[in-house]
Amino acid sequence: METTQVQKIDFSVESTTKSNSQSEIKVRNFNVLIDEPIALGGTDEAPNPVEYILCGLTGCMHILAFKVAKELNMELTDLRIKVEGQLNPMKLFGMPTEDRAGYQNISIKLYPKTNSDNETLDKWIKIMSNRSPVLDNVMHKTPVEIKLA
Repeated sequence: METTQVQKIDFSVESTTKSNSQSEIKVRNFNVLIDEPIALGGTDEAPNPVEYILCGLTGCMHILAFKVAKELNMELTDLRIKVEGQLNPMKLFGMPTEDRAGYQNISIKLYPKTNSDNETLDKWIKIMSNRSPVLDNVMHKTPVEIKLA
């Protein structure tokens, strides 16, 4: 089987401070605002970082859903995706806990509008799950280096 080499793609973002709870992130030609809900000390003017994780996961699954459907010759006329996550905020607030700081679980519910059979839908989900870079980052360890510049 012939394989094609594809060059790796670099992504980057950069933030500036708007306030103690807000940052503005520059992503290519876009500015993205991040804030916290009032209950977490913010002004509730934008989603918070952990909500953006769910947004990224949802967006990635959406794009892949239509790509993979086309590859499978599967008719997909519409798709709604609901992603939910649960985390314990104790570590965030500096309180002692054995729980991790991030999500303890995430569920993804797909509501496709299609006439495909269950076997095709199972294959569709398996392929999407295997190819999603965002899902891969959520499910597996990725080396991260934090340093002063």
